[in-house]
Amino acid sequence: MKRNKRIRTSLALVFIVFSCTLVLIPLYFTVLNSFKPYPEIAANIAALPREATLNNIKEAWTRLNYPLVLLNTLIVTVFSAIGTVILSGMTGYWLARHQNRFTRLCYVLILCGMSVPFQCIMITFARMIGLLNLGNRYLGVIMSNWTFSLPMSVFLVTGAVKSLPVEIEESAVIDGCSPINLYWRIVFPLTKGTMFTIVSLEVLKYWNNYLMTQFILTKPQRRTIQIAMMSLFNEAMFSWDVAVAAVTLSVLPLFIFFVIAQKQVLSSATVGAVKG
Repeated sequence: MKRNKRIRTSLALVFIVFSCTLVLIPLYFTVLNSFKPYPEIAANIAALPREATLNNIKEAWTRLNYPLVLLNTLIVTVFSAIGTVILSGMTGYWLARHQNRFTRLCYVLILCGMSVPFQCIMITFARMIGLLNLGNRYLGVIMSNWTFSLPMSVFLVTGAVKSLPVEIEESAVIDGCSPINLYWRIVFPLTKGTMFTIVSLEVLKYWNNYLMTQFILTKPQRRTIQIAMMSLFNEAMFSWDVAVAAVTLSVLPLFIFFVIAQKQVLSSATVGAVKG
């Protein structure tokens, strides 16, 4: 019995180490080569820098116009995530607690959005953005993110709400709690784990979104990090020293976010698992 347990533990450790290696190797090479001049990168990408330099970071910072594109990306990401949590949370709660033919039909139609790739509708989508006069506006990107994030988010929230005991909500209603207060004071805290899962997944998607954002934000002063990086890659196709530095700058804010949010995400997920 103990031998089988040791074997399972050893296999799990091997799998974890292998998974971490797959993730860390590309990140290691990217960060490492950000501090190396181009001749050293061309000679050996795996070698430690003989003459470490910050010139690559400075050049990428300037050519990306990093403060501006970072601000643009933060505006889009933060408001998209907030709106997704509010809309998907309240929609999923209503669909889970008020089941009839109409709400079941709405639920199925919302879930159908998960099966439609953006590439299939991007021409129609670009036309609709033009008709609504949302081009080169943050609101256009933010509302588009809400739209494409709702199917998966509503699916997760609906499942989480169904696992909650209805008696808690009935007691709150008896005590005079209004529907809005019922959701925000009772249901939302109990589904916090699911909400943090949604935020984690969607923030990563919003931050790295290129195709849809390019359709809407065409002015240079509205560029997000991913659009600015693609423009830099096209201009500096063989300047790998600047390119890897730009990638490092784009990854750094996400890394900081997940480091800060890690404790809350894990604790919320654990609470949700226990309650479920």
